[in-house]
Amino acid sequence: MLILTRKPGESVYIGDDIKVTLMEIKGNQVRVGVDAPPSVRIYREEIYLQILEENKSAAALSAEAPADLGDVAKAWKDQKPKALGGLSTKKPKKEN
Repeated sequence: MLILTRKPGESVYIGDDIKVTLMEIKGNQVRVGVDAPPSVRIYREEIYLQILEENKSAAALSAEAPADLGDVAKAWKDQKPKALGGLSTKKPKKEN
């Protein structure tokens, strides 16, 4: 980790298009300004970690979904027409 010392009003560049400026220091808090292109996502650490956790949970659920849908499709095929509320899945016979 690179550690730098800056005074309020001084900046650091990350690459060519991200500028981090130390805005002010009050007690044990530091205000930081970040100038970056809109394509760069900037999150506080606690928010970023929460997003990662939610993404992991969503990925785990979506990994299970195809198996669940397969079970639903199999159960649907195994149902008798009577169990479908009296609806038949067979085509009616044509009369001559």
